[in-house]
Amino acid sequence: MQDTPIDTTKMRILEMNTQYLGVSLGMLMQGAGREVARIIIRKEKVRGKHIAILCGPGGNGGDGMVAARHLQEAGAHVAVAYIGAEQTISSTDTLFNWEILKNLHDIEKAVLKAESAIKNWNTLQESDIAIDAILGFGVKSKLREPILTAVKAFNKSSAIKYSIDVPTGIDADTGEIHGDAVKADYTITLHASKPGLLKAKDYVGKLYIVPIGIPPEAECICGPGDVWLFNRPRSATAHKGDSGRILIVGGSNVYSGAPALAGLAALRTGADLVSVLAPEPVVSAIRSYSPNLMVSSMGTRILMRESAIAVIDAAQDADVLALGPGLGLDKETGATVISIVAELAVTGKPMVIDADGLKSLFSSGVRFDPARSVLTPHWGELEILLDESLGDSTDLKNRMQHCIRAALEFNSVVLLKGPVDVVAHPDGRYKLNRTGVPAMTVGGTGDVLTGIVAALLARGHPAFYAASAAAYISGLAGEKAFSDFGNHITATDCIANIPCAMDEFN
Repeated sequence: MQDTPIDTTKMRILEMNTQYLGVSLGMLMQGAGREVARIIIRKEKVRGKHIAILCGPGGNGGDGMVAARHLQEAGAHVAVAYIGAEQTISSTDTLFNWEILKNLHDIEKAVLKAESAIKNWNTLQESDIAIDAILGFGVKSKLREPILTAVKAFNKSSAIKYSIDVPTGIDADTGEIHGDAVKADYTITLHASKPGLLKAKDYVGKLYIVPIGIPPEAECICGPGDVWLFNRPRSATAHKGDSGRILIVGGSNVYSGAPALAGLAALRTGADLVSVLAPEPVVSAIRSYSPNLMVSSMGTRILMRESAIAVIDAAQDADVLALGPGLGLDKETGATVISIVAELAVTGKPMVIDADGLKSLFSSGVRFDPARSVLTPHWGELEILLDESLGDSTDLKNRMQHCIRAALEFNSVVLLKGPVDVVAHPDGRYKLNRTGVPAMTVGGTGDVLTGIVAALLARGHPAFYAASAAAYISGLAGEKAFSDFGNHITATDCIANIPCAMDEFN
């Protein structure tokens, strides 16, 4: 349980990552129903009182069904009405709890399929306490029948009114009223408050926040919930480029593989178009890796001052710039990186800075937009960024401390690569990613991660989300490659497994 409000996106991520830790939604439902009942029992002294619970098809309805059992156990006369046809129950956990109620003959059950049935359900009007467990926090459009009639009937009741999580009809994020809404005397919200509850106080009544069994660790791990945000179906009217135009700037007169790996990883992550801008000596080599990459020359043998204009111009047509893979450590390259990054940071261009690009930043004074930028150092590169020895690289707390410090110093999300990846935001938020295998020490896996981050950042969600999802995907893709090849995996094996990693929990 926490005091800071959580929007619907964060709550869904949290629920999925809780499942990833082994705590099922069914277990959370049992906890939610029990805690709802506990508050009502404490406030109302329910023994002998008549309680009507209106339940909907999703998890909120299941919470109400669980609460019904606990309220009956406390001595109340409980009646539960399901709004709609039973076939519309969309949650398997809710269906499970509905079947339990059918076995309990002392709890009254009613299936109210139509508006007329709702209006004629006299139990609601005769109750001392009414509980709204119809829709909860997922409402984003106007209420439809028969739920709209149920809300109106609920509001007409003279009973003391409770809502579970969010009064039905209120947008949990904005507080907007979708046509009509339950006007509760008390709202018992689950795990944390929701932003909309603070904006619709006339409908919420007195607010209670109750724990439902979400482990604190679920707040700060990377998991399937983070990937869910980037796995939404594409629009049927989508056009080329809608899912991301990525520019990779990398390579030198020696290195050609790094920018190619980053570009191929971006494509496998779902980017529509990936361009690579590279020094002239390696353009042909990069083109030979794949016809799916659009490769052009910056016209110089390495990234240098006269290349900067070409990079900045090319970046204007891209959703995200990924800068650094294989650039090399020439002093002029470093100075050019600073000039490019400084100019683009002012415009808010989304950027991923990796590898040799990072090593130029330590004394640059450049500050980024943390919603649009990700720095991806390993421990050695972090020491260069912060320009000092940072102590024990195997101490996770030490790694977290310095990762957060770097995020604050550069005003950017920082993804610190390692056996446990650390994703840090300048505001102090952090996540830990535990996917991956030691075999991923093979060269090129960092470039793969850069490409994944860039592709996800192009989807328009904040950089902290993109970095968290990318760390999880990259590590899981490596695990899947390891299951096939053991310690003989390559970076391209990891790239091939990106789609499987993204779809595993879809």
